Amino acid sequence: MRQLECHEEEIHLCGKIQFFGFLCIFDEGGCIAASENLPSVLEIPMKEILGRSIDQLLPLLSSEQAWNLKEIERQITGEIFTRFVERIRIKGVDYYLSIYRYDEKTYVEVEICSENQLKATRLFYYAKYLEEQHGNAWQSLTVLIRQIIGFDRVMVYRFEEDNSGQVIAESLAEGMTSLMGYRYPEFDIPAQARALYVKFLARHVADIDAPTIAIKGLGPGEIDLTRCSLRALSPVHLQYLKNAGARASASFSIVIEGKLWGLVACQNGLPLNVDLAQRHLCAFLTQYAINYYLSEHQKENLVAQTIMGVMERDLKSELLVNSDIGIVLERFAPQILEIVGADGLMIKHDGGSKTWGEVPADLQLRQIHQFIEKQDESDLFFTSNFVYEGTDLEQSAIFPGILRINILPSNKWHIYLFRKEHVYEDVWAGKPEKIYHYDPEREVEFPSPRTSFEAWRQKMKGKSIKWKKAELSFMEKVAQITQQAIAQRGGEIAQLNKELVRSNNALDTFGYTLTHDLKNPLSSIKLAAQMMLMKDDLPKEMLRKMALNIMDATGLITEMMDKVYQLTQSNYVAFKTELIDPRNKILNILESCKQQFDSAKLDFVLGETLPILGERTLLYQLFLNLIGNAIKYSSKKEQPRVEVYSEKHGHSVYYYIKDNGIGMDIQDNCNIFDIFKRLPNSQGFEGSGIGLSIVKRIADRLDAKITVESQLDIGTTFCVKFKV
Repeated sequence: MRQLECHEEEIHLCGKIQFFGFLCIFDEGGCIAASENLPSVLEIPMKEILGRSIDQLLPLLSSEQAWNLKEIERQITGEIFTRFVERIRIKGVDYYLSIYRYDEKTYVEVEICSENQLKATRLFYYAKYLEEQHGNAWQSLTVLIRQIIGFDRVMVYRFEEDNSGQVIAESLAEGMTSLMGYRYPEFDIPAQARALYVKFLARHVADIDAPTIAIKGLGPGEIDLTRCSLRALSPVHLQYLKNAGARASASFSIVIEGKLWGLVACQNGLPLNVDLAQRHLCAFLTQYAINYYLSEHQKENLVAQTIMGVMERDLKSELLVNSDIGIVLERFAPQILEIVGADGLMIKHDGGSKTWGEVPADLQLRQIHQFIEKQDESDLFFTSNFVYEGTDLEQSAIFPGILRINILPSNKWHIYLFRKEHVYEDVWAGKPEKIYHYDPEREVEFPSPRTSFEAWRQKMKGKSIKWKKAELSFMEKVAQITQQAIAQRGGEIAQLNKELVRSNNALDTFGYTLTHDLKNPLSSIKLAAQMMLMKDDLPKEMLRKMALNIMDATGLITEMMDKVYQLTQSNYVAFKTELIDPRNKILNILESCKQQFDSAKLDFVLGETLPILGERTLLYQLFLNLIGNAIKYSSKKEQPRVEVYSEKHGHSVYYYIKDNGIGMDIQDNCNIFDIFKRLPNSQGFEGSGIGLSIVKRIADRLDAKITVESQLDIGTTFCVKFKV
């Protein structure tokens, strides 16, 4: 005798539709199948329906409608709309006609409209209601859907890891018994039904006792009704609803990341149709609630990740400076215990062990260790239902929740986490057991729907609260950080030496930078003072300009001194970046450099100066050295010329400093940024050879790129690429 299971029933190939609509199916040759009630609407026999094309049948359904077949084809094959929907009138009754493509066939469904038409203006208020009911989008969704379809009960049913389900939100009519918190077994919704719920998000039955309509033209096995709104439900499911006291039912799928997370399940004590517009609105609001739930869930995850991230960062820092791993892990053990939400923690290694919180007894610990050692080698072991054997469990606390992570497998360093037994009572909507009936004709047993949905209580023991994915990932990160710290320690001495050399070099360079770049503002102060001493009758405006130049110069000197002081304290200066237009700085540099290098005949061309992201003092020093060099090395030309301009390309701003000075041998450009590097043709010009070295270091600090093009006796062009 063979035993049939629910999942073996091919519910999408039932070959029948519900009573309140009509269906016809087309292939390239014409109509290949139609519901047997369609002839009464079209007033022609079935044999004249089969074979007709869609453009011949549509006018028979509604002659008042102007059917644009090209537009219909565009919609049902497009990326945005895959279903064409139109409201039509047949013999004085309003219907929704929908056309869609599936399984290489075209389906035309016609179903009756509800008397109460939905108002599109309400959509805004429905969405606002979902947003404003803080904390539980699912409960708000049940309230809205019950208001839209008028059913007695609307509940959100969430699937658990074992595929059973639980009611987590509910809205119901007055006087009804609440099912909030009730569990439903996995076999209440078989696998093939779950698969259909993922493909087609809205299902309903208007009256479980109403007769169904057969489809003629093709056999039931040839007609795939997966996406058919009118599809009749299986007899087993109809009986299930009847046993539950429902005459009408509707459901809307909650699909998250491609998987069936749950259902909005709706039941009514009397027959009631949920028309196409109502179903579309309910499906839309369900998706809106899903998005809201995911948003809130993401916020919670971010908070947890932030807390974990802070501890991970602190652990990493501590491990890098403290060579005793045991002391570091012991210091962080209470934080790990709190973050993971365990009852106890143990750090175990060859030298012994240490515990925090509540942990199993020694006999239980030995069992745990022996069991894990027999398993396949894995750095992480976890379970929420560990079973102890041969111990007097009544005399000690039970810890079925075990997590062990290998910190240093070679040295047998492990962290164990423990969770106590979580005892609670499950309330099931009827006893979760399958009942089979015998069919003597087919000689098979088939599943029968449950007849009782009365509360059946079950005390759950022997398990702990399950370990979350985020908790497992966190413990893996703790192990990874520890192992990386050990690996890094082997090379940390060499790295510290490199850092020391880099720090000393940076201090040396800044000493040269200070003496080099302070010359320019000091020259401005000196020139202003000389003019004041030489001329007693300077105009007030001239005195004011000199005073402003002195103030600017002293301000720059102060900023440079501050940066050098900060460097001596930490060898790293945290510069504040901002969007800066360097035009005024460039003009100030021009005036002081013309005087410094005696270049009164200079032809200076300043083009567009686009704003760039940088730090004020560093940008001043960069342009001071580049423009100063351009003016200096072109000053002995008969007609010295310097040009500065900028261009934007993509997400970068390019600054060009171009001169017609002495130029450089471009073959030697790999060395021009070396400190104290002076080129052979620079003899006769003052300088120490550190200006371009400073420019390169500043460009690196600002994450800018500097390139140069030059020809001897013709001139040089520097290009600085800034990110914006």
